Amino acid sequence: MGTGKSTVAPRVARRLGWAAVDLDAEVERLAGRPVARVFAEEGEAGFRRWERRALDGVLERARAEPLVLALGGGTLHAGDNAERLRRGFDVVVLDAPWPVLRERIGDRPLAERAEALFAARREGYRRAGPRVEVAGRDPEAVAEAVIAAWRGRACA
Repeated sequence: MGTGKSTVAPRVARRLGWAAVDLDAEVERLAGRPVARVFAEEGEAGFRRWERRALDGVLERARAEPLVLALGGGTLHAGDNAERLRRGFDVVVLDAPWPVLRERIGDRPLAERAEALFAARREGYRRAGPRVEVAGRDPEAVAEAVIAAWRGRACA
């Protein structure tokens, strides 16, 4: 949450000549309403059900065509999503120190629990794949670092 995934993913996709997909946008399309409203009406558990359905569709699509997927901040920690992504997909984690993220988060769903979520999820993010530091970098520089990480070069 707050790392710039939705901003960076299309830039990475454009550079690679691939499609870009934002998982939250897919949730909104399937649910027929904004993510904030899904959270308000169904809570986090309801959102995670929509997210799982959206992820299923995107992963199926990704088996047929290359794409860059901007995952939601908690996607890797919900159910078996991390394991599903490890089987055949590359994950690059965007990261920033907590003070930077706090400034960026604003009033998004789960913002009131963001610091606790950040601490609880940190280790899972470390295991998920290479890490790209976003603090102090513009989106184009982050996109370049993501591509470098994906290609196996050091980028943190």
